[in-house]
Amino acid sequence: MTEVTVSPVIAPDSLDSPEAADFVAMAEVFNTAMEQDLGLDHLKWIPAEELPVWQETTYQHRRGYLARVNGRAAGALQVMIPQEEGATELEFDLLALPEFRGRGVEEALLEPLLDEARRNKRSDVQTYTLHRLDTPHDRMSPASGFGTVPVDEHTVFFRDHGFTLEQVERNSAFDLSAPMDAVQTLLDENLAVAGPDYRVVAWTAPTPERWREGSAFVRSRMSTDVPTGGVVWTEEHWDAERVVTRDRRNADAGLTVSVAAVEHVPSGQLVAYSELVLGQDRTRPSEQWGTLVVREHRGHRLGMIVKCANLLRWREVAPDSPFVTTFNAEENRPMLDVNERIGFTPLTVAGAWKRVLA
Repeated sequence: MTEVTVSPVIAPDSLDSPEAADFVAMAEVFNTAMEQDLGLDHLKWIPAEELPVWQETTYQHRRGYLARVNGRAAGALQVMIPQEEGATELEFDLLALPEFRGRGVEEALLEPLLDEARRNKRSDVQTYTLHRLDTPHDRMSPASGFGTVPVDEHTVFFRDHGFTLEQVERNSAFDLSAPMDAVQTLLDENLAVAGPDYRVVAWTAPTPERWREGSAFVRSRMSTDVPTGGVVWTEEHWDAERVVTRDRRNADAGLTVSVAAVEHVPSGQLVAYSELVLGQDRTRPSEQWGTLVVREHRGHRLGMIVKCANLLRWREVAPDSPFVTTFNAEENRPMLDVNERIGFTPLTVAGAWKRVLA
């Protein structure tokens, strides 16, 4: 057994302060481990973009821990604790550098994770594992039967430590350098199907005052209207103030956020939205954060409409970004159909894991 030391990581006041060293080291562990595992760096953990998320604690608390072997950073843990009333879940990221796996680093990081769960009275401890598509390993499926992940060192570790596979998500990519004619055609066709009761509105954050309440409404439905398998997601309560706080935090992180939404004209309510995000490096891959059509308005092609409208808009907002990535549950066939029709192709696969504590 390798001697492993674990120390907490705090959110520094700025990345220029001496206290930021461990925060940056934590990012380096995550990035090195993910890139070696996936052969890709599209999910890179950028300290300047993450720090404002750590510093804003109204709606979520974050904790970090760094594992060292002989003084060298060998593994990292990030814990996310939602502050919704009645929340039972806690989410985390735990990775060790490949050369330190199987030497007690992951086990050492499990201890502060479980301590955080007990201290915050959380019974559902949840994480995601990321995997290549072309792995030769045997496969395992969640109870739902939708999708598979490889039986590799990550899945075996969590399985052997009391976690169960609850859901599989597909990580897909859309090539932003390709012609957009087909996307425009899809948008036009689906707008015609939706009819005059629905119209597209769009903006680059911050959210216009006119749409803050509507944005709060559709964002709150993300926690109730998407398939979650066995993953626990406490219903989130959103209002205009929370939307403003989120916009300010994203601006502090240097993020550009484009939103395409659909207004139900008779009611004036936003009933669908899609969000694209890019950091300060405009040549990096973009991320699709959230796409949702509220249950009551499904069947009108609104998912296709907001996705296409935002991709077309994004070409103007972020012309140097090479591609967009998005995650969708394998059982969410309606949204996967939309993605495939637009031109998204599979990139990696993710497994959602949960351990229930007494």
